Amino acid sequence: MKIGIHLSSYTRDWSDDGLGFVRHAAETGYQAVELPLMFPDCYDVGKAKRLLREYHMDCTCGTGVNAAEDPSSADREIRGRGIERLKKCIQIASELNADCLGGVLYAPWGVRKPRAEASENYKWSEESICIAADYAKTCGITLSLEILNRYESYFMNTVEEGLQFLEKVDGNNVKLHFDTFHAYIEECDIRKAILKGGKQIFHIHLCDNNRGAPGTGRVPFQEIKEALLEIGYCRYLMVENFILPNTEAGNESCIWRENGRDVYQNAEAAYAYVEKLFGAECR
Repeated sequence: MKIGIHLSSYTRDWSDDGLGFVRHAAETGYQAVELPLMFPDCYDVGKAKRLLREYHMDCTCGTGVNAAEDPSSADREIRGRGIERLKKCIQIASELNADCLGGVLYAPWGVRKPRAEASENYKWSEESICIAADYAKTCGITLSLEILNRYESYFMNTVEEGLQFLEKVDGNNVKLHFDTFHAYIEECDIRKAILKGGKQIFHIHLCDNNRGAPGTGRVPFQEIKEALLEIGYCRYLMVENFILPNTEAGNESCIWRENGRDVYQNAEAAYAYVEKLFGAECR
């Protein structure tokens, strides 16, 4: 396993690609970064390549979709834009030698609606993800669908629900993205959830229940470590934290108070905790 950090952990605004923080991540000890592809039309692929090469960093990529580019929309034009957005992000990930595009790929983040009213949205999302996955396969990319808590999405809230979605898309390059913050809210037993997900869990985000660095709250990370080892997980352990109130990222992540240290100290504390917890597994 390798320890990485999502560059949005440093940023104040979603428009910040986070590339200015690659150096700090590398100097802290991180072996990889997750690149937020929030605006794929203007993403500076060349700059990202240079920084990854200069600091000897691996990368994964992440994105989300919005109401105007929604792969679950009943509107064919909107759905088409959503698929094209995913394809652009897949292409960027491929150019950066990533093997994973994770995040909320299936429907817009922050939408809350009764599932009884969403059967068509599920159907269209399944179809869109299949199309995106076929394209991703030609680029050597696996799509990792992030499971969110009930306050951020109605779409899939548990590993079991994620597995049910995977059954519908039936693609060997569509997997699950497991985030410890969301799991702490939704799963009755985090260890059992990880074991149930098994090999379908392709990507991990580490965040405590307060959205801060692992080890600053109540998420049972020792239990999570043991479960990940049991399923043979050997990929990236990506820290993803939001700690800054009164910022675009903080406001939309519901961070209303100072949530620990500044972003640099938070990244350093997170690395120290994860490195100590996983030890030889990350060397």
